[in-house]
Amino acid sequence: MNTIRCKKGFTLLELSVSVLIIAVIILILIMVFRSNLATFKWGQEHMEFNQKIQLVMKQIFTDFKQVNPILRQDEDGHMFLQGEKIGDLFPNLVTIFDKDKNPENGGEEVAFFLTTFTNMNKRDHVRYFIDKNELIRQKTDHDGNVKRSVIAEKASDLYFSEDPGDIRQIKIKVTLTDPKKSERSEKIDFAVRLETDLVCVKTVREYD
Repeated sequence: MNTIRCKKGFTLLELSVSVLIIAVIILILIMVFRSNLATFKWGQEHMEFNQKIQLVMKQIFTDFKQVNPILRQDEDGHMFLQGEKIGDLFPNLVTIFDKDKNPENGGEEVAFFLTTFTNMNKRDHVRYFIDKNELIRQKTDHDGNVKRSVIAEKASDLYFSEDPGDIRQIKIKVTLTDPKKSERSEKIDFAVRLETDLVCVKTVREYD
């Protein structure tokens, strides 16, 4: 006995419901994709800004860690460290300039010498300050050649201050703004301790 099988097709209503379900699924996938893309883009931009902050901190930290006593030579050819001899009151100074003469917030500029024990003539004078909302590192070598580097494009509220509890420690504060997102800014507050003796930190209330 032969069995007769009937093939039943989809009705218009069933097709419509199927198309609607597929459309909803596609719409959800598009929304999830766009959301993930926006999150990825935000994370990438935020990561780039954080990397810039780390580079600024690293540059300042590295410079301060390289501050050494100044090596000198007297008329007899004897080598000594500046500030080492009795009566020599001029060791290598990290000078903080308080331009607004407000001791509560520290100084707006810092200057110091970077020296080397292998070459007494190699003495770079380094300054950090803000000019036109840019954080500037200015280096002047022994021959008077000046090189300016922009450490951060948008910076404000730069302050250096002594630490009353540690004469070899310098506190640094600065506010950095993301060049791509002006509403995004970070207040950086950290400290660096000098590695050696015969280096003094001095605050000057008047800027010359």
